[in-house]
Amino acid sequence: MISTEDAVVSRTSLRGFFVLWLLGCAALAAGCKGGRQEVPQEESRLTKLTRLYGRSLSKSRGTPPADVAALKQFATSLGAEDLKGIGIEGDVDQLFVSPRDSEPYVYRRPAKAGMPGMGPEAVLFYEKTGKDGKRFVAYPSGKTEQVDAAKFKELVPEAAGP
Repeated sequence: MISTEDAVVSRTSLRGFFVLWLLGCAALAAGCKGGRQEVPQEESRLTKLTRLYGRSLSKSRGTPPADVAALKQFATSLGAEDLKGIGIEGDVDQLFVSPRDSEPYVYRRPAKAGMPGMGPEAVLFYEKTGKDGKRFVAYPSGKTEQVDAAKFKELVPEAAGP
């Protein structure tokens, strides 16, 4: 038989454990929020553009859009739910413009999806001017990064400007 004293100790231990568990969960949640970084708007737009490009490829059986106008036309042909599934809400035209240099993103159309020179490490979209000598670029894989002028020239040798 359990004595009253043992029952009090058990309840106290259980409460202590519960309090520690709640504190641990709160600390974990706070740590997760603190570690999250905001994605710059230009990266977010480029990621959405590559998703839209991928959806276009799948609908056209691997034929890339001819140009930005064709990609925009494809975007407007999608329903609101399809666009939302890609992460696109609001003005579709705004998606195609860099918020940093206010110029349309440049699209590098591959000859055919999967052709040499247009693998996952080839730049698909990039900022026309960028900011402070750096430009954001996007790859067919969906990866985006900011590169300096020297790296940009390696990635996109045909591009004009610095």
